[in-house]
Amino acid sequence: MQQTELFYDERFLESWAGSIVSVPSTALVELVANCWDAYATKVDITCADFSEQTQFSIVDNGKGMTLDEFQFIWKTMSYNRLNYGGESVLPPNDIKGNPRPVFGRNGKGRFAAFCFSDSYVVKSRSNGEEFECKVYRTSSRPLVIEEISYTATGVEGHGTEIRGVGSITQLKFSEDEAREVIGGRFLANPGFEVFVNKRKVTFSDLPDSALRTEMVDVPGYGALKIIHIDSRQADKTTKQHGIAWWVAGRAVGECRWSGSDLERVLDGRTNEAKRFTFIVQADFLKDNSAVEADWSSFIEDNQAWQAARAIAQNKIKEIIDGVNLSERDVRKRSVIKKIGSGIDRLPPLSKDRVSNFVDQVVDQCPSLRESDIVHLSSILANLEKSSSQFGLLELLHDQAPHDLDALHDILTKWSIGMAKIVLDEIQTRLKIVHELKEKVQIDRVDEVHELQPLFEKGLWMFGPQFESIEFTSNKGMTTVIRELFKDSELKGTRNRPDFVILPDTSIGFYARNSYDEEFNENGIDHLVVVDLKTTKLPLGSVEKEQVWKYIKELKSKGKIQAHTRVDGFVLGTEIEPGEGDHTTHGSNVRVIPMLYDTVLARAETRLLNLYDQVKEAPFLREHKDDLAQFVQASSSDQGSLAV
Repeated sequence: MQQTELFYDERFLESWAGSIVSVPSTALVELVANCWDAYATKVDITCADFSEQTQFSIVDNGKGMTLDEFQFIWKTMSYNRLNYGGESVLPPNDIKGNPRPVFGRNGKGRFAAFCFSDSYVVKSRSNGEEFECKVYRTSSRPLVIEEISYTATGVEGHGTEIRGVGSITQLKFSEDEAREVIGGRFLANPGFEVFVNKRKVTFSDLPDSALRTEMVDVPGYGALKIIHIDSRQADKTTKQHGIAWWVAGRAVGECRWSGSDLERVLDGRTNEAKRFTFIVQADFLKDNSAVEADWSSFIEDNQAWQAARAIAQNKIKEIIDGVNLSERDVRKRSVIKKIGSGIDRLPPLSKDRVSNFVDQVVDQCPSLRESDIVHLSSILANLEKSSSQFGLLELLHDQAPHDLDALHDILTKWSIGMAKIVLDEIQTRLKIVHELKEKVQIDRVDEVHELQPLFEKGLWMFGPQFESIEFTSNKGMTTVIRELFKDSELKGTRNRPDFVILPDTSIGFYARNSYDEEFNENGIDHLVVVDLKTTKLPLGSVEKEQVWKYIKELKSKGKIQAHTRVDGFVLGTEIEPGEGDHTTHGSNVRVIPMLYDTVLARAETRLLNLYDQVKEAPFLREHKDDLAQFVQASSSDQGSLAV
């Protein structure tokens, strides 16, 4: 089906605006926030009950909009409030007040009314104009605007009304819930009043669990009344949250977490900062001349203000710590209860370790979800359960007396952590040697899946100069490497390191970066090309020349420079007579044919010939059965192919 113009699926708005058009509490906050941003001082919300068949409406006495402003804002899908209106808004001419920090940023709040009705009317007055427009959406258009009426001049007053006129959405959202949502976010400024069904939203609309009041004495000046509002659900930002100061029923400055305070009380990124609001009522500061004339802030060097600020701040910290402690205790008990069956059979000491772990994680990682803590604690409980079966004691019991003496000697010279680091590295290298020894004995081994992964971790086998962990794949070479082989069907991998797979061979490219005098990368210092041939395939001049061809192509592509040292290794189980010497190309390129047995002999020497001494170690023995099965499977597969 040909589509000639932009088309919106009917689900676009739900996806783009999200909870603003689907969650009534979020939609209501957005609508009231729009009134705040318009510098309204009074907002009237009308709705008998959100679960009943009653149309929603919201009316404010803010600055309002002209028709042109409305058309621009409503039709701009990603309207940037800060770019066009700034971070604060000034009051209308007939309202006194300081600039007000705005709530909205992306203009999505204009869609919030769709949560309550599938179409709504916007009526607004500003600058002598008045207009009325209907807003709705269709299956292919997320927003349609129809002008109903327009008066260009002579209109008095200002403000905006939004009312539903379409099909009413069935919502399980009561008037009491609406009052609680609004009260939890918009009571910090006494100059901003919100009414729901003609009744003002006040502190009494908040449940006891969301409201707490503390009286604190400021010696020599008076008493502070600190009101703690907990919206109980963290918002996306700290807007309308923080510390608000009231003097004689009027807000001084802005409600925020930092700025006028001596130090930051809460990091704005925390959940508490996005959910708590503190109102500090300090009427005595007016009598002590602590407020600036325009009520924008307090006078910094005023002693009454300094004393009140310090005491209020300490009390607020105490309240936050108390709430967090209480919530953490509840969370800890919940986690312990959920993992109870996993720790019931643990000995007392193990139970204590699991409980202490839960305490520390809850205290130090508050952002972790409870389910994650349960999973982590369950893993620890399983580990404790395993150790409680005296596995270590059983191992010690089975050791010969001279081995116990050796263990004692080791632990007197090494910490367990240090010994483990060294032994882990030795174990890893011994495993590589062990597996290579077994696999190169297999006729026509699958070098791609069986040998290449081992050499990926085993460059150290070629000599000490290849020990550096900096050898890795060079992502800038990937495209050139693929173009080099000129095969659109070429199989390969982009894993580190990159390697290319051809019939009977697998070529790996390992590079180490070079740096200039200012430590900036300026190309490749050392390149290693490892061409792994399958077993029973003799190495000769053709194989050596092929590696040089790859290197020469990379040089021509500018991926390796004149100063780059290049070592090319061609590995196999046989070398043609007279072809065992390496070839050189210039002063810094070598191509070396080498037997797998030679590489392994070098590796054993570099490991101080430990392999023969520890080849019966448990970590090597456990692989023998797997390798035997592999050899058997490989032989049977080859037999079936020969038929």
